[in-house]
Order: sequence, then C-alpha cells, then structure tokens
Amino acid sequence: MPWFLPTMRVRMTVSWPFSTGALVADIRTEKQAIRDAVRDVARAVHSDAVVEHLKSWPPLQGRAVTYLAMGDEIDLSGLSTLKRCELLATRIDEDNALAIHRLVPDGLARHPYGFDEPSVTSPVVAFNDVDVVLVPGRAFDLSGNRLGRGAGYYDNLLSRLPRGVILVGITVDATIVEKIPTAPHDQRVDWLATESGVRRVGPKLPESSERFVDAAVSMGIAAAPIRFPEGTKTSQDAANAIGCDLGAIAKSLVFLADDEPVLVICAGDRRVDEGKLAATIGAATARPAPLSQVRAISGYAGGGTPALGHRSPMPVVLDESLGRYRWVWSAAGTPETVYPVSLERLIGATQARIASITTED
Repeated sequence: MPWFLPTMRVRMTVSWPFSTGALVADIRTEKQAIRDAVRDVARAVHSDAVVEHLKSWPPLQGRAVTYLAMGDEIDLSGLSTLKRCELLATRIDEDNALAIHRLVPDGLARHPYGFDEPSVTSPVVAFNDVDVVLVPGRAFDLSGNRLGRGAGYYDNLLSRLPRGVILVGITVDATIVEKIPTAPHDQRVDWLATESGVRRVGPKLPESSERFVDAAVSMGIAAAPIRFPEGTKTSQDAANAIGCDLGAIAKSLVFLADDEPVLVICAGDRRVDEGKLAATIGAATARPAPLSQVRAISGYAGGGTPALGHRSPMPVVLDESLGRYRWVWSAAGTPETVYPVSLERLIGATQARIASITTED
C-alpha cells in the first residue's frame, strides 16, 4: 500500500483572532520564506524522469493542460509523443486571467514578460472540456497545497474548473515541504508528479476507499474521494451533501441476472427496470442482490459499492439517462465517500454497455 493518499478539494473558512490584514501579511511572509528556501533547487534536470512517470500513469489521457516551461521549471515537452492525450496550454487573456488553448504547430507567441504561450488565434477550449491539468509550482506539501510565483493565476484558473478535473502538481522531491500556509482562495492539487513517480496527496481515507483508489488508477481514473461523515447512503443524501443534481449521482447497484452478478450504474433520479435489464443482457430474470451477498461479490459494503475495482469481475450496464451529464458522482468504497468523474472516463474504465434499463423514480 503506497504511503500517499487522495485529498479532498474542498474550500475551508477559518475564523482568526486577529485582523485579516495581519493574517495576509503573515501568510505572504511565510510563503516568501519558502520560495527563498527552494530558489536554488535544481528542477529542470529531472524533466525526463517526471515525463516518463507521467507517460506511464494511466489517468493521463484525454484533454490535458500542460504548461510551457520557463526558467528552471520541469520541462514537459516530452509529453508531445503521448498519443492518448491532446495537449493544451494556458494563455493570459485580455482579462489578465488564464484561458486554455489548443497547442498547434507554429502556434506560439512571446508574452511581453518573456515567456511563450499559445497565440491569440489558437483555438480556445472550454473549461468543461478539460480532463487533466498539470500544475507547475515552486513547492507543494503533502496535503496538496501549492506555492506558486505569487500572482494567483493558477489559483484563479483551478477555482473555475469543474470538480472532477484531475489536478497534478509538477515538482521535484526536494521542494515538497512539511506545510505551506494557505489563504481561503488558495487551491490544492490531488496528485504530485516528481522524479520519483506520481503520488496521491491529502488526508487519510478509510481502507476501502484507499483500496478502491489504487484499483481505479490502474484503470485510468484518478479518483479524489470526498468524505462526508454524515454519510451518503442514498442518492438523495449524496446529492444534498455535494450540492449537485440528483440525476448526476451515478449509483452502483449489484444485481443477479439468472443468479449471475451484474453491476448496474444508474442515475440517482431513476429506478432500474428489472425486466429491461434482463432483456438487455439476455437473462430470464434480474433482481437486486441481497446486501449479504453484495460485499462477497464486490468486496465493498452496500451503499458504498464503487463502479469498478471489484473482488470478482462482472459485466457492467450503464443507464443511458446519465448521458445528460458530462460529470457524475460515484461511490468510492464506503457509504461516506464519493468522487467526481467524467462520464466518458467512467464508461471507458468499466467497459460498460449503455442501455435503456430504467424508469423515472
């Protein structure tokens, strides 16, 4: 079991017994001290090792935002040969914020500050269409907190992305520090890529969730579970806790079709029609598996059964009504943990058959 664990990308508010101005000044002073401490750390020399680890990391697929290295940053240009990715990059737009553009041949321009970026004519990509963001930083900590150059461009960008976009900090082992001070606007990453490999960062999760995340990575999903101690045993519980549409909850249900297990991924506002399910998979009958059998079949408790990574492989059927959503929420191994994932990636990882198997709940 690796020592690194997935983090929760949740914004927190803290009350302080002193003025906001004093807090901001203290945080800035601490951050600058860390920047000074890591200023002379060699980064670029580890570029090839970081690139090779990223290439072998299954979740790096789809539309991935990279960056054009400047100074002694890790150079990720070697990812251009990775066929399973369409590489994108950021550009400072007219509002002085980062926009995302396609990387096209001969499509770079020199910013007045002296670094390269996509030209203004390069096609713009909507935030909702991004799968992965590779985030540069001067330093990171094991909670996923990031220290940038101080301008706030990436904090602003990451705050506007859909929950479910995979965030990977790019750094070297020598710049992973014990703790980076944070303000409410600071954004975290869920993974770190260094010369030693790609590792998860963040607080410890239940053993079942850790086991699920390990299995998910091997299948191309970099899950970042969020834990709700009050529980998300029902779809409505999960939707209320997350603040999403009930239909965006992708509940995983174990059925027995002619006594053989099959996993159904069903929208939270729909109910499985057992007759339709049986007909879809060519069975005479289909019925929900008793809770006593769900753990034996899947390796997970009912109410927390994930869509993949089961003890015994079983066919997967996905409710076609989930096609309403680009991003869905799925169980992460316990009744208290869920994670966001793109529906396309979930279908690819599970090799699910898409069918009309439900009715309105």
